[in-house]
Amino acid sequence: MALYTPLSPEELLSVVLRFGLPPPERFVPEPKGSVNTSYHVWTAGRRWFLRLNEGKSDADVDFEASVLRFLEAAGYPAARLLLTPDGSSHVRVRDRQAMVFAYVPGEQLAREAVGFGHVRKVGEQLGQLRQVAPGFAGSRPNPYGPARVGPWIDELGPDGGGDEAVRAALPMLHDEFERAAALPASPRGLVHGDVFVDNVLWSGGEVSAVLDWEMSCVDAFAYDLAVAINAWCYTDRFQPGLCRALFEGYRSRAELDGETLAALYAYARYTALRYTASRIHAFHLASLGEDRLAWKDWSRYRDRLRALRDMGEEGFGKLLAGEG
Repeated sequence: MALYTPLSPEELLSVVLRFGLPPPERFVPEPKGSVNTSYHVWTAGRRWFLRLNEGKSDADVDFEASVLRFLEAAGYPAARLLLTPDGSSHVRVRDRQAMVFAYVPGEQLAREAVGFGHVRKVGEQLGQLRQVAPGFAGSRPNPYGPARVGPWIDELGPDGGGDEAVRAALPMLHDEFERAAALPASPRGLVHGDVFVDNVLWSGGEVSAVLDWEMSCVDAFAYDLAVAINAWCYTDRFQPGLCRALFEGYRSRAELDGETLAALYAYARYTALRYTASRIHAFHLASLGEDRLAWKDWSRYRDRLRALRDMGEEGFGKLLAGEG
């Protein structure tokens, strides 16, 4: 989420009316994140979330809508997608797809507030998704696979875009990208693709919603677990106790098969590379000011990638076992 395409009050009103909602009392832009333009909307005593998709095809938007409809039918905690009176998942404004989501009560955790109980609950949600995934009939390749990450690395050139820290990381990034060409085969199905701390809402110690399914796709189940290990189990280093909590939660809802477990190290390294490269691309080299884009530090994922490389596969196995 960011504010790439500010909409006028008249444009915002037009979008809301086309979704069959009453004229809004107010709009508040949401500058967090990096992918889309977003607004909070209040109308007729209710709160909604309006997202203007940036750089997405209609097929991308339709796939996310199909995922959300599937999750709602499966009883999975995700924000409900509002449809237009004629059943469409989006309307067009500024040649972009505008979507509207029901507001879900809940709070985001501060990174420093994450504890073992929270991480176990996240593991439960990933296990529940694994459990219901066989019922999903859609298909979409990972939009953040190597085919997209490679150009982000290439655009840095030999000098890291003029940044010394980025330049110093380039050999590692190129080496990891070469390894990503041979990610291991393992069981696949519907994955969220971005289960970060700020994509989970909490109420009374329970998960009230897992948000932002725009990166969802059909990929290895190991991908989602790898994202979660990097996002939820690292402070200034990887924390064995948090990894143990994640897997305890996962196994309480779904089997963790041997092939997925064996693939996790490769996917942990790939997802650390993916977020290092995407944060350099979206934040470090961004042209938007801080008032329109909430900046994130790319080096945090560089550090995760270094740690994973240094520990090796044997050390990673000990981490997952909660040792250390």
